[in-house]
Amino acid sequence: MNALKWPICGMVILGWAAGAGVVCAQGIEVRVNGDPVRFMNAGPQEYRGRVLVPLRGVLEKLGAYVGWDAPSRTVIATRGDLSLRLPIGSAFAEINDRRVTLDVPAMTVNGTTMVPLRFVGESLGADVRWDAGAR
Repeated sequence: MNALKWPICGMVILGWAAGAGVVCAQGIEVRVNGDPVRFMNAGPQEYRGRVLVPLRGVLEKLGAYVGWDAPSRTVIATRGDLSLRLPIGSAFAEINDRRVTLDVPAMTVNGTTMVPLRFVGESLGADVRWDAGAR
């Protein structure tokens, strides 16, 4: 069982079965199965009350293959029979050809593609819950 744990402002994500207004959210740590995810360039960022993470570190750690469709500016992630498409700047994504609304779009920040952590976790089957005590 893969586990994704990320404590900041009380949020914990567990389980597996360049835009204006983006600010660095200090102290964010992302873990999968207890192992920290190392980010090469940019780290997690806060945008409109949501946290965006560099997509490769988290998706690959969760066993997904990550690709890029340059003409449509779309991130494509696959894992088994799951297909996830995240167009940069769009309010929508696709999970296995099913259109879903995003709280915040995937975006590019300083050359790094950032994706909403909650959406990615839930799309890959993670159990997401708030832990107020952990802050």
